[in-house]
Amino acid sequence: MSQRWIVGLSSGSSQTGVSAVLVESAGTGMEWRCRIVHHLHQPHARELREWLLRASAGQALNPRQVVLLHRYLGESFAGAARTVVEQARFPMQRILCTGSSGHTLWHLPEARYPAVLDLGMSEIVAERTGMSVVSDFKTRDLAAGGHGLPLTPLIDYLHFHQPNENRLLLHLGGIATIVWLPKGTDTRQVIGFPAAPGTLLLDGLMGLLTGGREMIDAGGTHAVQGRCIESLVERWLTHPFFQKQPPRHLSAQDFGGEFIHQAARQATHEGRSLHDLLCTANHFVARAILQAIKQFLPKPPDRVLLSGGGVRNGLLWRLLEQGIGAVPVEKTDAHGVPVDARNALAHAGLAALAMDGVPANLPNVTGAAGPRLLGRFTPGSSANWARCLNWMAAQSAPLSLAA
Repeated sequence: MSQRWIVGLSSGSSQTGVSAVLVESAGTGMEWRCRIVHHLHQPHARELREWLLRASAGQALNPRQVVLLHRYLGESFAGAARTVVEQARFPMQRILCTGSSGHTLWHLPEARYPAVLDLGMSEIVAERTGMSVVSDFKTRDLAAGGHGLPLTPLIDYLHFHQPNENRLLLHLGGIATIVWLPKGTDTRQVIGFPAAPGTLLLDGLMGLLTGGREMIDAGGTHAVQGRCIESLVERWLTHPFFQKQPPRHLSAQDFGGEFIHQAARQATHEGRSLHDLLCTANHFVARAILQAIKQFLPKPPDRVLLSGGGVRNGLLWRLLEQGIGAVPVEKTDAHGVPVDARNALAHAGLAALAMDGVPANLPNVTGAAGPRLLGRFTPGSSANWARCLNWMAAQSAPLSLAA
């Protein structure tokens, strides 16, 4: 039987917490399909989030802090994994494995020696839950000459693709990411790349606006109180990132602490309020996304699906909807995936493909030399690891990507 239950864990670039899903799945390889049994978002403890925000702002952490952060994040992942299973009232021993994103502390895909450092000890997840863990998905793609991201497009294809409709999946997370899912069955036509900074920039400005009392502009209510500073939008759109062709990389540091404080100084210099600055940032994010859609996609989409925390920002949604035009724009909820669960679901899918011996990266998306098996295995309990080995042994031949 191809039925199995998998937990997916994700700590995205928004740095707000860990998302977890429990999925029931059927099929293997390119026939893998799933249903979300339960999902949750577990916020980070305040101290943990402060450390993550410092790191994303480019502030150095000493080796002791990095090691402790690695452990704390592992405990957070483990806690989320246990909680999502307990809340679903599902027997832990029936779960085959867990797919964990880790938390990217630093990612250098364009360095002389490309490298990535993901934190969140998978050994802690295995120890606390008894489940075997598949993690560290980016590294193999980097070793093969790719950017290591985005790695979710193949899972997005398996879940959201429709053979008679060109779809655009827009993830409004800490970094706004575009995935183009063309009609037909050729995964070589799938496109995926970071389009713009997302909630990491907007939340950073919100924290500055409120002196750290509020970290999220719920519903975009503060941003709508301001007026867009058009000169700043035009200036920010000249950032070197926007001159790059995909495959390309956008790090949290590119539009992190230094950029946020410089933006505040620019607004003050022009005699504008921080509400104006927050409004301007929303216009900037929307303009950058719309510019990327026009520049890099082969044709307008037939439907746009939105996921990520930025979906709750009413101003950002309205700006995107106006720019996209007469095309249906809807949440991924309408297609069985809550907006906060998309990344966790993707990592459950990446774990499933690793168990099936199927390459999960798309070279046309990441720039890698070719398809590669992704992931590092951390055994859980002896009984669980034996089940994983039996599953993998039953996959008699690797299942290749669709042509």
